[in-house]
Amino acid sequence: MITIDLDNKFAIVSDGEVIKLVQKDGRKKGKGGTPSGRKWWFMTYGQAIKFYEKEVDADKPIHSLRELAKQIDSGYKRIEIMVDQKLKEAGIE
Repeated sequence: MITIDLDNKFAIVSDGEVIKLVQKDGRKKGKGGTPSGRKWWFMTYGQAIKFYEKEVDADKPIHSLRELAKQIDSGYKRIEIMVDQKLKEAGIE
């Protein structure tokens, strides 16, 4: 089981077959160490990350296209590094 905490509210959890994005509710973890809370299922990490970015950035005002591009680029890079690190730790390339 791989758990990647994206921030204090969201985590990506994978058992090797299914990838879940979990919006944590602060309660105890469920079976297999999955945080409790609202869940979405995805086939790829990229899908989960794109959905996460939409959920998190929905409340933030964007004033220009340049600002939007910078926000998306920095968010994806940060998450991509976290995912790559966790996969390497788990022995998945």
